[in-house]
Amino acid sequence: MWANKLRTVLTLLGNIVGMMSVIAVVSVLTGIDSYVRQEVAQEGSNRIVLRRYDPFTMLNDFEGFTKSLHNPAITLHDVDYLRAYDPTGAATIGSRASTTMEIRARGRTIKRVPVEGRSAFYPLIDDFPLAAGRHFSLTEEERNRPVAVIGREISEKLFAGGNPIGRPLSIGGRRLEVIGLLEERAGALESNPNQRVVVPIGLFFKIFGSRRSVEVPIKAVSVNDVEPLQEEVRLAMRIRRGLKPSDRETFAVTSAENLVSLWKGISRLLFLALTGIVSIALVVGGIVVMNIMLVSVTERTREIGLRKAVGAQHRHVVWQFMFEAVTLSVVGGALGILIGFAVAVIIAAFTPLPYSVELWAIMAGLIVTLGVGLVFGIYPAVKAARLDPVEALRRE
Repeated sequence: MWANKLRTVLTLLGNIVGMMSVIAVVSVLTGIDSYVRQEVAQEGSNRIVLRRYDPFTMLNDFEGFTKSLHNPAITLHDVDYLRAYDPTGAATIGSRASTTMEIRARGRTIKRVPVEGRSAFYPLIDDFPLAAGRHFSLTEEERNRPVAVIGREISEKLFAGGNPIGRPLSIGGRRLEVIGLLEERAGALESNPNQRVVVPIGLFFKIFGSRRSVEVPIKAVSVNDVEPLQEEVRLAMRIRRGLKPSDRETFAVTSAENLVSLWKGISRLLFLALTGIVSIALVVGGIVVMNIMLVSVTERTREIGLRKAVGAQHRHVVWQFMFEAVTLSVVGGALGILIGFAVAVIIAAFTPLPYSVELWAIMAGLIVTLGVGLVFGIYPAVKAARLDPVEALRRE
């Protein structure tokens, strides 16, 4: 190996590239998995949402999803009905509607900004910490006061990073007063939390029209109340819409568990598919090791014959070549693991994708490369051990 440095390096490249690809993919997928679970916990594991339809069914039941698009809209009257029904285990019942709109202030414009109409209870349901100012009150919601709470990026782009509290901005031709500035957040599942505008939901409908469905986020008293609360809200809506036991539900009640279950299925498929694809490179690397070892056996035929002539047994020759194949494979795999983690770090630095270094991935990588060396080194080693010493010594 040391005498043929260039050939050794070229042999290592196959395992380096294969293991680098596997480790990079595993690290990024594991990081994304942790990110999703963290965001679900941050958005509220003790919260359910009543919707017109379940967007998660689009991936596993497309026919059912298309039918649900014709469901009747959820209205503010439904929200009032649920509050009067007062389902057991519900701490707070809110309402939410959203759209994207161009907003303006001080001669500056931002296009396609997420604008959310919310009930005054939204800080009690979702995580909306303030950096400055205040949230709007129930009175302001009931009177449709033209007030808004904005994200950090909106403030920086429209007000040059200055204090936005008390300043006006325009949404859909309507002048609003900024009363609150949200704290900066790292990220969220649905949208950029730093680029959003929150207004009273009644005002939202006055600006954008009332012919749209609302979502009804409901916060449970505790995590243990989530499942029974889902069932009670589902029962209440079936009663309100006069659905028979055999009728399909014309609404959807989802929780964080639905999202986690969906992500588990997606991540499992992604992991198997991507890992399978990049593992092909490991097979190619193993084939390269086997070819080089076969060349090595041919080049060292006289050496093998000489060793066997002076007493080397079958197992000694086998172990000699097996050790060489395993060494090539493990060294290449170890270098591939290091480079793979470096690639994952670079991906995380230049893209929104996070990464995670897992000990099991390192151990699995080393075991896999060891296995590659053993599997693809057996044939050359056995071929070398079976050489006849007399014939081997005659070989020039």
